[in-house]
Amino acid sequence: MYAYLRGNIVSVRYREKGEPCEAWLEAGGIGFRVHVAASTARSLGAGQEATLYVSQSAAMYGGETTLYGFLSDDERRLFELLWGIPGAGAKKALDYFDKVKEKSPLRFLQALAREDAKFLTAFFGFTAKTAGRMIAQLKEKAEPLLQEFSAAPAEAALPFASAAGSAGADDGDLWQRSRNALASLGFDARESAGALNAILGHPSLQPRTLESLVKEAIRELSLKRAA
Repeated sequence: MYAYLRGNIVSVRYREKGEPCEAWLEAGGIGFRVHVAASTARSLGAGQEATLYVSQSAAMYGGETTLYGFLSDDERRLFELLWGIPGAGAKKALDYFDKVKEKSPLRFLQALAREDAKFLTAFFGFTAKTAGRMIAQLKEKAEPLLQEFSAAPAEAALPFASAAGSAGADDGDLWQRSRNALASLGFDARESAGALNAILGHPSLQPRTLESLVKEAIRELSLKRAA
C-alpha cells in the first residue's frame, strides 16, 4: 500500500525489551505510528523532517495493519530478507536487522552467498540446521541486495568480527572483489560464486591474492564448461 512516508517526526518512543520502538510521523495531516528498529529510532528526533521507507504486515481476520519504517529502501529490503529467516516474525526480524546493521550488511550478505553456515551460526547463535535452512531460503533473494551493498564504498570499511573457523573479513572482501573481476570478464555471477566457494573452502587450495584467486576460478570455470 505505502512505499514511503515523508513528514515530521512527532515523537520517538522506546519500548520495553522485546517490543519494537515507535516513530510517530505526521504526513499530510495524518499521524502514522511506525515500528522502527532501535538503531533507526536513535537517528530520529521530535520535530525532525524524515522519510521512512515502509514495509507492512496485516493481522489476520481484519486486524490492523502494522507499518515498519527504515531510513532507506535498501534497509527496508534487508529487513524483508531477514523476515524470511525460518521462525522469524517481524519483531525478531527487527532485532536481526539491528545486529546486521551494527556489524555489516555486506558481510552478512556475502556469508549467504558463500553458503557459510559456520559464520551464520556464530553470528546469530543459530543451530547449524537453522543456518542451513536460512541459506537455502535466502541465498537467491539476497543476490540483488548484495550487488547494491557491494557498490557502496563506505560499507566495506565497517568493522566486523569474523566467526571462528570461517572466512573472515579479508576473505569476504577478496571473495567479492574476485567475483566482480570474473563478472567483468563475462563469467556468470552464480557460477563464479560457486567456483570461489569451492576454492576458498578447499584445504589444499588457499590463494589469498586477488590475482591468484581469479586465475584459479577461471581454471575451475573453464573445466566445467569443457566437461
